[in-house]
Amino acid sequence: MGFDLQGFLHNLLTLYPVFLFALTIHEVAHALTAKWAGDLTSTYQNRLSLNPMVHMDPFGTVLIPLLMMAFGGGLFFGWARPVQVDKMRYKSPGWDVIVSLAGPFSNVLLAIFGTLVFSLLLRIGLVGAGNGWWVLPEGFGGAFSEFVMLYVALNWLLVLFNLIPVPPLDGSHIFYFFVIQGRAKYEAVWEVWSRFGFVLLFLLLWRGPLGAYFGVAIWKLTRFTLVLLGFPLDFLQG
Repeated sequence: MGFDLQGFLHNLLTLYPVFLFALTIHEVAHALTAKWAGDLTSTYQNRLSLNPMVHMDPFGTVLIPLLMMAFGGGLFFGWARPVQVDKMRYKSPGWDVIVSLAGPFSNVLLAIFGTLVFSLLLRIGLVGAGNGWWVLPEGFGGAFSEFVMLYVALNWLLVLFNLIPVPPLDGSHIFYFFVIQGRAKYEAVWEVWSRFGFVLLFLLLWRGPLGAYFGVAIWKLTRFTLVLLGFPLDFLQG
């Protein structure tokens, strides 16, 4: 594993802007839903802003993603600064789950929009399919198609990543609400999991086998979305 300057600059100009955009929409969705739920904490903290700088985390949005782009070695992922909420201000306890789901759901919508664009590129012949993946032509058409593909894949990645039940990810709030909350015998285990679970997840994604499984899942989701939107399944075989 070494530093690839050309690859790093390429990712910095293509992958990273898409990553920042997807993260920004994700966090704004959390903040907006919390506002609808009756909690204005994130509103007062300016987390409804579309400025990526407002949502950036020094490690999750800057250091870790840049290191991954520079040295590779596994699945690209990252996270933003979590939106702060006051659950006591929610209109009802169920809003906790809805606020947690809002971020991943926003990435689902972004992925569907990107898939619509990508299916258009497939229909007009700018992109082909074969060997289980997309075949991109040379020139501007190929570069634009690659950009759209990254956009779709990154949004699906954020959906899957954030639904993992590891604190502080969104999936942990949902899992806690339905499984842990009110069960004292699970609280101690959850406390330990809250401290060390994310470190384990990080290692499994970057250096372990989980990254490969995520890659397969993202491909399957992209294919499924294309079929759902009416694209012929036989064209996607390979």
